Amino acid sequence: MQRPCVLLVEDDPAVRRFVQLALEPLSVELVSCATLAEAQQVLIASSPQLVLTDLTLPDGSGLDLLHWLHDRAQQPSGLCRTVVFSGGIDPTMERKLKALQVWRVLHKPASVGSLMACVADALAAEVQAVESAAAVPQSDPVAEFFGGNRPLYDAYRAASVVQLVRDLDDGDRAVRAGDLQALRRVAHNLKSALAMLGQEQAVQVARATEEHAAKSAAAAAQAGWKQLSRQVRTFVAQGG
Repeated sequence: MQRPCVLLVEDDPAVRRFVQLALEPLSVELVSCATLAEAQQVLIASSPQLVLTDLTLPDGSGLDLLHWLHDRAQQPSGLCRTVVFSGGIDPTMERKLKALQVWRVLHKPASVGSLMACVADALAAEVQAVESAAAVPQSDPVAEFFGGNRPLYDAYRAASVVQLVRDLDDGDRAVRAGDLQALRRVAHNLKSALAMLGQEQAVQVARATEEHAAKSAAAAAQAGWKQLSRQVRTFVAQGG
């Protein structure tokens, strides 16, 4: 079973070592970054279940990372827990963190026990949220869009699989080229096709990807495409 991933954003080597030792009993995969730029690269390439971040970083504020994460969280693929691990947080800062939907604030210096409990609680809450989302039933496209005519639906599905493969290629090209308008069009087309195929969860991701691309939110749109393309490829591989 794959271990849950925790991203630690902290520039102090001593603190990074402390967190590593404290979390060893939890059997998590700990990925450490010292800068805001490194953290964003990790988050674009992967999907950790928890981000544990300091607020003072060499190349910016942890608030910048939290704002970026908050924008990504508008789509299911970007959703993850965030914990701020920092010292000297005043009430004004706590209000800002609450507005950014930070899950918890852990004040430095923290004990091993409080750090372990915080991370364990955050990961347990994340698992519960994922299981709840996965429990959402798919719609019945045959009844909803094809009047119960199964052969008609099967013919549409077969034709759609061919087009879905083309859309995947178009979306990948758009991401490589940084063409957000092309990516928006692909996500829009996929949204409609996936709805008629009863793929409700993928429809939500397609809608969010389309919206992020329209707003020129490149990182969020690319992360959305990563999740969407994975869902569509799974659907195609299963024969639709």
